[in-house]
Amino acid sequence: MKTSIVILTHNQLDYTLRCLESVRAHTEDYELIAVDNGSTDGTAELLRQSGFKTVLNRRNEGFAKGCNQGLALAEGDNILFLNNDTVVTAGWLEAMESLLEREPLCGMVGPVSNYVSGPQRVDAPYGPDLQGLEAFAAERADGWRGRSWELPRLVGFCLLLRRPLALAMGGFDESYGLGNYEDDDLCLRLRRDGWRLLVACDSFVHHYGHVTMNALEDHDLSLLLEQGRQVARAKWGDDPVELLYRRGPAVSCSVGIAGEADEEALDATLASIRGLADEILLVHHGRDGWERTARLGRERDLKTVRADAGEPAGAAAALEEAGREHVLWLRAGEELGPEEARRLLARLRRPEEPLTAVEPVRLRVPAELPPAAGREGLRGAPARRLVRAAARPDWDAAAGGYAEPADGGAP
Repeated sequence: MKTSIVILTHNQLDYTLRCLESVRAHTEDYELIAVDNGSTDGTAELLRQSGFKTVLNRRNEGFAKGCNQGLALAEGDNILFLNNDTVVTAGWLEAMESLLEREPLCGMVGPVSNYVSGPQRVDAPYGPDLQGLEAFAAERADGWRGRSWELPRLVGFCLLLRRPLALAMGGFDESYGLGNYEDDDLCLRLRRDGWRLLVACDSFVHHYGHVTMNALEDHDLSLLLEQGRQVARAKWGDDPVELLYRRGPAVSCSVGIAGEADEEALDATLASIRGLADEILLVHHGRDGWERTARLGRERDLKTVRADAGEPAGAAAALEEAGREHVLWLRAGEELGPEEARRLLARLRRPEEPLTAVEPVRLRVPAELPPAAGREGLRGAPARRLVRAAARPDWDAAAGGYAEPADGGAP
């Protein structure tokens, strides 16, 4: 796997040299692309002689356009946009790439840092001379190996995406001018398309912060922020940060277990709804096997519900016990494919397209599972499994899903 790293520059030669040195020291299998926005301090001359791909703009074209110029030249599997006022550390890119690769619903990854707004910021005990940076980053990487968390917003100082997705999104919106809010805009677009934004907790990147913006001679940072906010409000109809942190309808995923649960099949089901479910219930609706289901729930820290025998009773119990607005019913062994999970996330995040009382869902059923009522038609065919809990629809055993409410499920 190869990642194209795009670094924007506008003067600040010392910071750029420090950033490039750290990338060379701590990164493998990458392509470097530098985009200079009209530097006058020797940066352009340095880049011209560097040997890697460069774009030398005669004037400051802004953050969004500069990043898009780099994206147009990139050839890697992934694209990473990196500020030049950063210092990367050992394993930084590998940790981010690993997270992106193992999470199919992940649209974009960011690291943690010492200087960043929001939850990506972590306390960093090293000094301004960066003595102790490497030791701190290594210790943190060991302690947080493979861990991540989801955020509604990632800050644009360091962002990793799959290159085909970045191209499909059209890169950054260049209407934001010199900079500010184009990263929030990209986060909004990705989330509305059902993608998750994840932080690699084991990747640390030092960030000096606002070095280029603070040095712009003819521009005030607070004014640029306000201009960017107004562009975003005109585009989205609201403050972009408020939109990012505004939650859509939450989903309770219930996994029905009829008898002695197949542990491997159950785990496949649970893995397929990671990122979609705000709550997961194990609903046992068989005559036998309750003790095993209860144990599996305890081991996975999941709430377990015991219903009367039969899937209709289990599906009804899922509606009764759900603590969320919508309920998704799956049988142990059934899976949501990544594209279907992303489609549902996109629907949930678009208030202008509210979910109906009963929504069809396309499920995957491994061929080795034994047949069950309603199951044969689910191999790629939609089934009515995502419902609004308050509608209380009945279970349609013949169809293997919930029935349409007689009143249409009106609130």
